[in-house]
Amino acid sequence: MSDLAARNGGSFGLVALALIVLLGLGLRVGDAWDGRAPVHDAAAYAEIAANLAEGDGYTLGRGATQPASNYSPGLPLFVAATYELTGGEHERLVRLLLALIGSLAVLLTYLIGRRLSGPSAGLMGAGIVAVYPALLEYQGMLMGEPFATTLLSGALLAVLWAADGARTRWLLPGLLIGALALIRPEYLAVGLLLALVIALRRIRADWRGSLATGMLIAVGIVLVVAPWTLRNAIALDRLVPISTGGGQVLFAGSYVPSEGDPERVGHEVLERHPGLLAELPPDPRLEQILAALAEQRYPGMETDRALARMGRERLWDEVTERPLDYVGFAAAKLWNLWGHGPRQVMEQPGWELFHWLLVALALVGLAALIRERRWEAVPLLTVVLAITALSLVLVASPRRVLVLLPLVAALAAVGVTSSRDSLARRWNG
Repeated sequence: MSDLAARNGGSFGLVALALIVLLGLGLRVGDAWDGRAPVHDAAAYAEIAANLAEGDGYTLGRGATQPASNYSPGLPLFVAATYELTGGEHERLVRLLLALIGSLAVLLTYLIGRRLSGPSAGLMGAGIVAVYPALLEYQGMLMGEPFATTLLSGALLAVLWAADGARTRWLLPGLLIGALALIRPEYLAVGLLLALVIALRRIRADWRGSLATGMLIAVGIVLVVAPWTLRNAIALDRLVPISTGGGQVLFAGSYVPSEGDPERVGHEVLERHPGLLAELPPDPRLEQILAALAEQRYPGMETDRALARMGRERLWDEVTERPLDYVGFAAAKLWNLWGHGPRQVMEQPGWELFHWLLVALALVGLAALIRERRWEAVPLLTVVLAITALSLVLVASPRRVLVLLPLVAALAAVGVTSSRDSLARRWNG
């Protein structure tokens, strides 16, 4: 017990950690118990899960505005499995279970922060994740982001753990990233990139061992994702690793008139193509607007393929013909991605300032790790840069950054402790 206390800042550190974890759990359970009005994606996940549980397959109802295959399968499969195990569609029970899973991100953030800069950094990072409002609000509906934060923090902690032991440990981060990719499909590419970067880290010293390490991560990812990919090949009659809808997010993400705000894409498209209104229902959703535009541009072509072609064409034209305008567009997307958290609560002045401070301190912490030549900076920086780069090409949604919150919080805590230590050295020197 004394050994445990010594690793965690003594008895005070252990008590503080327990209180922070309980706070995070209590807040999440409260939101999960009460529930919140679901956003469109949450309602779609709930309907897909209900249809799966009833034996109707991975489908949405007749009134759906886009195919069920556009939605990532991880959360609906988890919810449907829970319904099957509990003998009914008990959504509140599922939300409570997701709250328990989501609260694990608090503890995992502590462990990452402790690894990077000691128990005090771990406690600061855990406290941030425990109370971050957008995560709590999503815990009150069937949304994948809280689940994804736990999987990402677990995967990154597994990377740090694997580096300290036997090579076979590297399979675990791969398995966790594979599960994460089923909830947030962009992590399929991010995970494979991470496997490559980790493999290259020591390739000169031990190229066989380095390649084996990267392969173990990739194998873990494939083991989790491949069954769904095989299902898609049969059901959709084409290769779809996780979900469709890539064409839609590419087109929306490259639509310069939106000025980087995905919420404005539909309005701007209708303003430039008013004839589409005659083909649309009242108050159409973005996917309906873009489907009508795709049909107008490429009649008879499958919607997602048409939008993917249109997105590539638009992206090439903007970059080659109006590069300065596109740089401004990319900067606006970057601000939309990192400038505030999702949900209206994060646009309140106090929480917005908190978010800015959090990001600034995370940059300080990352710089400190790089300056100290800490190898831990490599996987953390890889994930941050990969998600940022993907968002600059696709839709720049703050929900992508929300999944990164445990990483950002741990780095912000490192920023605080490194700044404190630097000031102490100057004062004493």
